[in-house]
Amino acid sequence: MASLKIHIYPNLSDIDADEWNALAGDDNPFLQHAFLNALEEHQCVGEHFGWYPVHLAIRGENDQLMAAMPMYVKTNYYGEFVFDWSWESAYQQQGMNYYPKLVVSIPYTPATGSRLLVHPDLENADSFRDLLVAQAIRFAQEQKFSSIHWLFTDESDTEYFKRKGMIQRVGCNYH
Repeated sequence: MASLKIHIYPNLSDIDADEWNALAGDDNPFLQHAFLNALEEHQCVGEHFGWYPVHLAIRGENDQLMAAMPMYVKTNYYGEFVFDWSWESAYQQQGMNYYPKLVVSIPYTPATGSRLLVHPDLENADSFRDLLVAQAIRFAQEQKFSSIHWLFTDESDTEYFKRKGMIQRVGCNYH
């Protein structure tokens, strides 16, 4: 793990599509490089909508992409499909700012899926999940974000977060 490099990418286009898709798999079109990159290229995310890309990536020897997360700085609740006005209100009552916050999610997409993307050939996948989460927490603390939210996680990621003692948000959505 000593030779690993942590990167924050403000543009998904800075990550090779084949490398990203090798981690994302092919069972969820919303995790595909083409979908996420199109959101950036067509300015569906960014200043006007409060989704600022800060994708987290871990690279190993030979600069190979080992793990990654689709991560965004949020400056409003637009397009999350998680309405946490009560959390925002609680922060305001305490004289604190709820925004900006960090979300690991697919913009405008209330579809479940993996958020902790780890190369499928790695035997120690949980070690890379641990590192992704630790680096996201570190980044959030350094940038003074109010919180981190992993939204619409699949069963595997949800179970991982439960084992790690993370608070689980339970909600009801009508689709």
